[in-house]
Amino acid sequence: MKKYIEHKGIVIDKSSPTQYAVKILQQSACATCHAASLCSASESKEKIIDAFSHDDIPMGTEVTVYGEASMGYKALTWAVIIPLIIVLVALLLTSHYIDSELMSGIIALIMLIPYYGILAMMRKKLQQTFVFYIKP
Repeated sequence: MKKYIEHKGIVIDKSSPTQYAVKILQQSACATCHAASLCSASESKEKIIDAFSHDDIPMGTEVTVYGEASMGYKALTWAVIIPLIIVLVALLLTSHYIDSELMSGIIALIMLIPYYGILAMMRKKLQQTFVFYIKP
């Protein structure tokens, strides 16, 4: 059984016969608190997501955007875990050969440039991996 992540959204544009642009409101966990209006920690952001549907959905319709929960784990791996491993390995290797901690840190951070360059080149493939769908 697949688990899904769902958000409510509003269709704002139709890019192709099956692709829609949907505006969702991403809220922090404390945004729903009764004291959120008095607290500066609560926040919410509007995001535009490309989603697919085989149904014909008119603009302005409230929809549910959903995707597999496993996409969240993949995104966490690509955006956080792999860069962390790259920095730690580079830092350990450079600190073994270079006496300056500052230079070791700078080199470790510079090692992220090729990684993010490769991610940018893989953008199309990643867009096919991270796919969202909508239902009315």
